[in-house]
Amino acid sequence: MSQSRFLPLLRTELHLILRERLTWAILAALLAALCLGGHTGAQRVAGERAAMAQASDDAARSLRDAKEAAARYAVPRAMTVNYWQDPTHAFGYMHYFLAADAVKPPTPLAVLSAGQSEIQPAVMKTSFGFSSVFEDTAYELGSAAALRLGPFDLAFVLIYLVPLAVIAIAGTRLAAEQDAGILRLIAAQPVHPRIVAVAKFGAAALILVAAVIGGTALALALAGWRDLPPGWATTLALLATALCAYVVLWVAACALAASLWRGAVASLTILVLTWACVTVVLPALLGLAVDKLAPPPSRIAAIDASRQVQDAFYRGDEAAKVTAAWLTARLPGTTDRPDLRETPQIKRLARDAFYETTLAPYRAGMQARAEGAAAWSARLALLSPATTLALALATAAGTDAARHAAFLAAASEYRRSLRAFFEPRILAQEVRPAAVCAGCPTRLDFDAYDAVPRFPTVIAADAARWQAALSALTLWGVALALAGLAFRRFAIWSV
Repeated sequence: MSQSRFLPLLRTELHLILRERLTWAILAALLAALCLGGHTGAQRVAGERAAMAQASDDAARSLRDAKEAAARYAVPRAMTVNYWQDPTHAFGYMHYFLAADAVKPPTPLAVLSAGQSEIQPAVMKTSFGFSSVFEDTAYELGSAAALRLGPFDLAFVLIYLVPLAVIAIAGTRLAAEQDAGILRLIAAQPVHPRIVAVAKFGAAALILVAAVIGGTALALALAGWRDLPPGWATTLALLATALCAYVVLWVAACALAASLWRGAVASLTILVLTWACVTVVLPALLGLAVDKLAPPPSRIAAIDASRQVQDAFYRGDEAAKVTAAWLTARLPGTTDRPDLRETPQIKRLARDAFYETTLAPYRAGMQARAEGAAAWSARLALLSPATTLALALATAAGTDAARHAAFLAAASEYRRSLRAFFEPRILAQEVRPAAVCAGCPTRLDFDAYDAVPRFPTVIAADAARWQAALSALTLWGVALALAGLAFRRFAIWSV
């Protein structure tokens, strides 16, 4: 390719594209959409942070109330405090005062993509004594109509609207000249068609890449984006690389459509149909494939099992048998203490353990499905450029399915760790029920408030960085393949 001819042509094409009013109208609309997407993303992240702050405040207030109540009850007085409301009783604190939440904090790049956050909660209350299979039963999904529409975030603009902007600007390059008869004049000049094609589509790619990257940066800045923690700057750079590849991919698709020499109308029709298949049809088919490869267990069956396990516990003398077996397994030396089996605390612990054990297969099935769906989604996403970029953005934002599956598993483990913390303390109190303070209305033999386990909040940067790198490589591979095919087809003029 002759540099002496290519560079003047490239400068001329840049000038022609930037001189068109339609170009500026499209770029202005795209910038407005990016800023709006960034704004809605910032609002969503602010809402999540507010919910987490509220949960933290509730936990601190509950702890403060428990300590204040313990101080009030530490002196003899004529009053009665129920055991389930006693802050100095391990059982009372666990069931009445304890406010423990599993939280999934937003990542530093959470503003990029809402992902499945509208149906996957970031804050879940940890509760005891229920026979539900699902961890997030108290989560409010919100408006069904809004869920059907989906969030208008940066990911939506970048995945769906950016290709349309590329098609609007680059979709008729060469094809419009062919319809107007100007292409014959260009072909009559001593210049190779590849030089002309690379200049035209290269100029469009330069303008569009600069506009998309610059517009996204501006949208992030207006959304209140701050400096990134160590490690996340690399992830952002890889995402920018993947986004550049996504833009170049669609410019290459425009060049390939022009190489068919069917005219502007045919080129636009082909490109719009391609956009519909790549961004709508193929992702929908991939979603159906995930449901087939990782079929979801029946939630109705799980709910029915939850009802049946409650009925089974209270049927006949089953509750007494379960309680006796549970107590013997944990305190073998108390077989001569039938009074322990009749205490409400022991009955409650035995019942909860019975629920947990009986429903464990259903919980495991739900968790296995969540992990399997996340794994298959990550594999199949590479089959479409749209889902490839979407997965990279969602993983960086921390709203991907894999992170939520890990969050559900961590929430279940946290609930078990809390039970493991309180259960031996409750048993010890019931075995030795002696009062600490004569005349005091409470037991006063539990004060390990600050030793209660806290939920470990982890933001994994490695997964986001790895997914961004994989998506960038995949998109650049597809983009270069399309560009190479288009370059090969521009070997001769077809006029």
